[in-house]
Amino acid sequence: MTDAARTALILIDMQRGFIDAASPLCIAGAAATIPACERALAAARDHGLAVYHVRREYAADGSDVEAVRHGTWAEGGRPLSAAWPESLACPPELAPREDEPVIVKPSWSAFFGTDLHERLQKRGINTIVLAGTTTPNCVRSTAYDGMALGYNVAALADATSSRTLEVQEANLADMAHVGVQVLTADMLATTGTASLTDIEGTAAAASPARQAATAASVAPEDTAEPREALPSFDAAPTPRLASIETVSTGWINKYHLHYTLPDGRPYAYEGVSRKGPEAYRAALDTLGAGGPPTPDAVCIVPILPDGSVLLEREFRYPLNSWCISLPAGLVDAGESLEEAVARELYEETGYRLRTDVAEPVRPLPQPGFSSTGLAEENVHVAFAQVETGGAAAPEAAELIEPFVLPRHQIRAFLDANTTPIGTRCQLILEMLVCGGEGYPASSGVEK
Repeated sequence: MTDAARTALILIDMQRGFIDAASPLCIAGAAATIPACERALAAARDHGLAVYHVRREYAADGSDVEAVRHGTWAEGGRPLSAAWPESLACPPELAPREDEPVIVKPSWSAFFGTDLHERLQKRGINTIVLAGTTTPNCVRSTAYDGMALGYNVAALADATSSRTLEVQEANLADMAHVGVQVLTADMLATTGTASLTDIEGTAAAASPARQAATAASVAPEDTAEPREALPSFDAAPTPRLASIETVSTGWINKYHLHYTLPDGRPYAYEGVSRKGPEAYRAALDTLGAGGPPTPDAVCIVPILPDGSVLLEREFRYPLNSWCISLPAGLVDAGESLEEAVARELYEETGYRLRTDVAEPVRPLPQPGFSSTGLAEENVHVAFAQVETGGAAAPEAAELIEPFVLPRHQIRAFLDANTTPIGTRCQLILEMLVCGGEGYPASSGVEK
């Protein structure tokens, strides 16, 4: 048997675009396996297995559709893309829980072009159980990639599907012949991982050389080759903030900052802040002591299911001009970062966070400062997976026109644009042009 804590159920492509008969990509046997897939999910959760939901999302322009199915896809309504959003959804009984990652794959195998292997390794997973559709393509390619990566692999016969029963049986037989363990959802529910064999572990135990190779492949980071040292900074003489003089107050407050330089000379500097004197002093004292800043505002990078970016054309009064920007706003008192993102996004654009992904909001590691030569205000940039919602509700004086920029048009848009553009917006769009997937790698978001 295998250890339940080191075993994962991977549910593949159980989406309307592969299940509903109206879709040209429908797999004839898929709909009938929904109950078995539901039993498999319940069994995995009951027995403590990790669960991963793997899905396919095409760009609405078809740029990433497999060549062999592009014609059928284009002529049949462009399923599994934003052009047919209902086809991206899974049946409600197969919906992921909050702690179950949803991973979007760019091709057949759940391992190809995704971080699934890295995720499994971090959790110590050595056995994967496959369910979903279609057995000859995505399930089988995932199984073979899994074995090549050293996993024990099992497939659930009644929770996988093919175009015909004959194709299903032939593929399961081929997979069993090369070492994939074939069982059913009911067996998983009844016996848990007792019905699974640790083939990889048995082989390693019988071969010292294989055991050593396996150990080397999963060596912890501290025994691997040392990483290049990151920049570090020695303590240096630092100016001391002696006092703060309030010059004027209003929506923006102006201050004179009185410093004592390291050599003892006095130095005055002008600064502005939305904060009142006490809050301003507290913020500067925290920063001066090396403490983390509390986010003052959020800047949202909204990514649609097809990879397009949601932007705004907004009239900015300090510029006396319209400006291209990302949705953004102040964080209200007592509001979490995700709450601020959801509120500002909906108020300004009418879009909302997606409910079909486990973590729709992925902030950068720390807030950044808007203008360090002028103010202490910081902004936390957060990438968000979004979908259409309802009507926007901006404030009366906010003149905002949301618009969607397809990923493939970003370069041409930046080159042709003559409207003033926010620096953060400009830099993030350039990042996407240079190959970003809509989220920074450090955010862990699924691709």
